[in-house]
Amino acid sequence: MITVKPVPAGTFTAVNDGNGNTGWLHNCGAFTWSPTQPHRCGVCWSAMRNRQAFNGQWHKAYLNKEAAA
Repeated sequence: MITVKPVPAGTFTAVNDGNGNTGWLHNCGAFTWSPTQPHRCGVCWSAMRNRQAFNGQWHKAYLNKEAAA
């Protein structure tokens, strides 16, 4: 199982994929890899929640792969 977790403040200096992109979690729950904070949320934009898509509520995040029980 893979879970997406917000990065706790002050614990990581960098959270990157193999290409150096940072993980970002939007307040709607969407996750993306991007070198900088995304300008808009593609999930919110696709769902026509345009105001939420541009609200800037992004937080650095990382993926955690756990063994299945």
